[in-house]
Amino acid sequence: MEEKNKVLLKEGDFLLIDYEIRLKDTNELLDTNIEDVAKKEKYAKEEMRFEPLLVILGKGYFQKYVEEEMIKNGVILGIKNTIEVPPQFAFGIREPQKIKVINAKELSKEGILPRAGQRIKIRDQEATIITVSGGRVVVDFNHPLAGKTIVYHIIPKRKIESLEEKILHLVIRRVKTIEKEKVNINIEENSLTIKFKEDVLDYSELAPALKILITEIEETTPNITNLKFIIEKEKPKEIQERKLTG
Repeated sequence: MEEKNKVLLKEGDFLLIDYEIRLKDTNELLDTNIEDVAKKEKYAKEEMRFEPLLVILGKGYFQKYVEEEMIKNGVILGIKNTIEVPPQFAFGIREPQKIKVINAKELSKEGILPRAGQRIKIRDQEATIITVSGGRVVVDFNHPLAGKTIVYHIIPKRKIESLEEKILHLVIRRVKTIEKEKVNINIEENSLTIKFKEDVLDYSELAPALKILITEIEETTPNITNLKFIIEKEKPKEIQERKLTG
């Protein structure tokens, strides 16, 4: 059954996945898009979306090492595919030379009252305060997860094949408030028309989202040479009736 559901992948393929990302040492949950897992472990972050994530392999949508492993080995749909990412391909090897001693006065000038364990930004870098002793503060500029092996549990839902559906998923990835039912995709030869309902204008980040969307469409669908966005607005019912009876 598992071999039957195995899918071979290549760079540029569109894949929808669920995922859990965990620390190998402690099994601590670092990220997920699976609602049941998030609720069970009381995990929360800003703008959480409990829906399959679109990954375009080789385009930097997901962790690079994980994408390379999926391309190399393929994936089995519908079950957990586990990939361990060594430190050098995750958050880097822990480097002792990145641990510095800083005078507390330098931190106070930045408005920082140092406490052990505190995350700070200084010298345009993020760091963690290890110890505070008198006027000396030991600061670690390594990433907090440096030296750690990260485990990715990937549940591939399906590979997207049709061009129309690929475009649709690019749209809903960028225009975050849009519903699938309110997007119409029309492709004729090398021309693409994307129609939205009027309420798309309520999305405050619409302009930058469309700019990114244009770039992604150009990169992933090179055969499309003409792109058009249309926002449809229906006249209020009373105006339509007035026009018919007037």
